[in-house]
Amino acid sequence: MENPVLMLGGLCLDRYCLLSQFPVKGQDTLIQDTFERIGGCPINAAFTLKKFGLDPVLYSAVGAESIEKVQAFFHRNELPADGLFVIEDQKTGFCMILLDDQKERTFMTYRGCEGIFDPARIPALNYRACCLTGLYLIYGTDSENAVAYLHTFGADQELFFDPGPLCDQIDPDLLEKAMRLCTHLKVNEEEQRLLEQTLGRPLTAYFQYRMRAVVVTCGSRGAQLIQPEQTQSFPALPIKLADSNGAGDAFFAGYAASVLQGKPLAECMRIASACGALTAMTLGPHAEGGLKEILQLLQDA
Repeated sequence: MENPVLMLGGLCLDRYCLLSQFPVKGQDTLIQDTFERIGGCPINAAFTLKKFGLDPVLYSAVGAESIEKVQAFFHRNELPADGLFVIEDQKTGFCMILLDDQKERTFMTYRGCEGIFDPARIPALNYRACCLTGLYLIYGTDSENAVAYLHTFGADQELFFDPGPLCDQIDPDLLEKAMRLCTHLKVNEEEQRLLEQTLGRPLTAYFQYRMRAVVVTCGSRGAQLIQPEQTQSFPALPIKLADSNGAGDAFFAGYAASVLQGKPLAECMRIASACGALTAMTLGPHAEGGLKEILQLLQDA
């Protein structure tokens, strides 16, 4: 591999239920369709990283009951499976995704064996960077071991951190350690509020450590790039929304890939927006098309 990027966040199964409407509490509703996808934030991001010529290495434990379909998925999509390992007596976690006719999503997450961390199982490669998602930090001792590993990852390597919607479930001390290690932080507005509440200080306080930039996504209002010297706003691209699941992961990966290519951060933001938009135009978290389609979206905007 020429450009390996370590993906820490765990692999899970996305189980979709398409609804015409949500039921009133205690009542019933019809499911219009249901399907399952191999998912999890790192694998969603991996599809975008590949479009930029990077080699995402997903590190994750997988339950024995789902390893065959996971390996088949990796083979079919030409993803390296070196970082996968099987846990015989445990299940792979899953995310139940309820999607209504307004494209509003509700998540319910079941934690499985994907949080098990053993640094000896990480493929020994010359990683260019690490992408870390917050879900990986809610597994107790395993999460503590993962952050300890990141302390040895390399002072000159980028650490992209996406805390995610469960960021307030992370142990505050562990979250503090991760924040001090990361070089680029990506959050939405609600996650920003939760993080600052949990940490007890503004995210800009972490510029005194390794942090170079804070990226805040604002839905249809676009995104903000916060740096020590300035804050810039970037509009969202006009698209026809199909499903926003995975769009934030694609944005995160597009931003990370552009940073690793040495592009100015303002350009990284525009490319990231196009990556998120392309995914939001697709039902499911993995967008069709490649770098050509991403650049075409930018050109048409």
